[in-house]
Amino acid sequence: MAGRVGKAASALAVLAFCWYMRLIARVALELFYPATHVPILKPLPKVPPGTLSQGLAWREPFEYEASVYVSPLDSFLEAEFFNASALVWSLEPQSLAQRRPHFDMHLQVSIPEPMRTTNATSLYAFLFVQKAGQSTPHPNLRDPRLAYARAELVQARPRRVDRKHSLVDGKDAADQETSEPHGDHSAGPWVPHGKTRLSWEIVLEDNVFFGWRMPLDIAPYVRVGPSDPPHTFPYIPLAWENPLAARLKHWTPLTTHTSVSEKTPLETVTFEVEASLRGVGLGWFRLCNHVHHGLQELLSSRSLISYTEADVDSLKEMVYEVNPTMLLITIVAMALHMLFEFLAYKEDVSFWSSKSKADLHGISRSSVLMGVASSWIRLLYMWDQRRDTNVVVLFGTGASALVEGWRLTKVLSLADLALWRRRAPKREPSAESEQKGQTQPEPTEDARLRERVQREVDQQTGWYMARVCVPLLVAYAAFSLVYQKHESHMSWLINVSLVTVYSLEFIGMWPQLLINHKLKTVEMLPLTAFLYRFLVTFIDDLYALVIPMPLLERIGTLRDDVVFVVLCYQWLKFPRRKSGQGKTKSETRSTTESPADAEAPMSKPTSSKKTD
Repeated sequence: MAGRVGKAASALAVLAFCWYMRLIARVALELFYPATHVPILKPLPKVPPGTLSQGLAWREPFEYEASVYVSPLDSFLEAEFFNASALVWSLEPQSLAQRRPHFDMHLQVSIPEPMRTTNATSLYAFLFVQKAGQSTPHPNLRDPRLAYARAELVQARPRRVDRKHSLVDGKDAADQETSEPHGDHSAGPWVPHGKTRLSWEIVLEDNVFFGWRMPLDIAPYVRVGPSDPPHTFPYIPLAWENPLAARLKHWTPLTTHTSVSEKTPLETVTFEVEASLRGVGLGWFRLCNHVHHGLQELLSSRSLISYTEADVDSLKEMVYEVNPTMLLITIVAMALHMLFEFLAYKEDVSFWSSKSKADLHGISRSSVLMGVASSWIRLLYMWDQRRDTNVVVLFGTGASALVEGWRLTKVLSLADLALWRRRAPKREPSAESEQKGQTQPEPTEDARLRERVQREVDQQTGWYMARVCVPLLVAYAAFSLVYQKHESHMSWLINVSLVTVYSLEFIGMWPQLLINHKLKTVEMLPLTAFLYRFLVTFIDDLYALVIPMPLLERIGTLRDDVVFVVLCYQWLKFPRRKSGQGKTKSETRSTTESPADAEAPMSKPTSSKKTD
């Protein structure tokens, strides 16, 4: 019955994964190829003959030029716009044949004098892109094919305060200002901040739509140009400032005071802005637009889960800093990670549920105990660093901690805790059981060998941890307390505990490998679960490069690769014994029972052919 439930759970997990992959493929096709008909995944209705089409207004051969103006006015339709604005960048004529151009610019923005003595934050950057030859001396604002975009350069934001401080000198964290994106945001004062990063994007692809069947999400950015030829209604290239590019670290305070007035004007007269103009595909434009609106919903009061601006900032980084192909690979890897992790937990629970105490000889108790300690301390650390941690990683760590805690109850009892200091005495049958005629079956030679090797390795592990790891723990704790910054003493304790456990966990992984080497077998481990975890480990390596997570977690992810490589080597080197095969004299002392032998009734050991 349990086997059928396990197979049904695996089948449901695989079906859910396939359904999710189909959904991802459909969404990707909808975003990047909205006007393309794909049978089954994205079918489109047939277009009747004579239907009006909408394409790009710029037709080859076509050359365009661009310019950037900085102005305190919020609209370029003002009559005095060019008199109140300053030209900060211009682009020479470029050919439309290059659909994905990329231009970097370094802007030097001067703050107007009235803004330096008031709390006004009205300062904007305007991008104008139009046909070459119409930007002298200023862009032709009456050009019907003009593409433009606006970006806010100054904004009132709360001053960022670093919650981490030295626990030795007792300096208050409120006195330490930080430019790090994940510092705690104080409730005030709100001071002007300048944006140091701009990313303008323009869609130069010629996507043709029929019957005004354009995606609704790009409607606010679509402008229709003059009909050429008649009854075509072409659209102007989409242009905007990507809101995912500027994150918390790209906003710098313009003053060190708590307010701005004639007595305390802005100290900053100019600030630098790293800007860029690049051509992108319609799919990337729509993807960033969807993500931006989704993140705004997470910050609203309607969101079921409370997200901070730092959480949204991490999601911005994960989406914007990678190209769409890498982002798709990351999404698929995330789905595979969840699938393999679920299957690994299922196989792990199934394996340990079917084993009794007598069947667990050869399992390193120290490895299991260290696994439980490390998983729970890692969970506490990642909860303490949850502003820098992805939600998927946090949930996976919590599930791992629960499984490790349950597994501890299967292999370890209170009497086993004394194995690190002394050898447990051999239990003698009680007088009451002898009177009732109840005798415990005598363990086989293989069982005694596995128990002896397991006890020796666990005692060696305890010796090394007590004499080597404890001094290193004390030394690192003192170093971290004196030279590093922490939010509180509890944060320092969790950080030190995690660093120590990562070191001890690396040592704790080796006792089981050493037991496997001495017994020349890996049959006491759930190899199917380890195979899934082997795949999850390499997916975690991709996570460590893309998904935001604490530095210690990245190091721990790459560290697990070493142990899994050694385990795979043992898996290939030590073949599994099949039931029914005879044992040689050397196999009697070097191998363990197969699962089929473990389930069969124990036979009486023969002592006539025992040899050294």
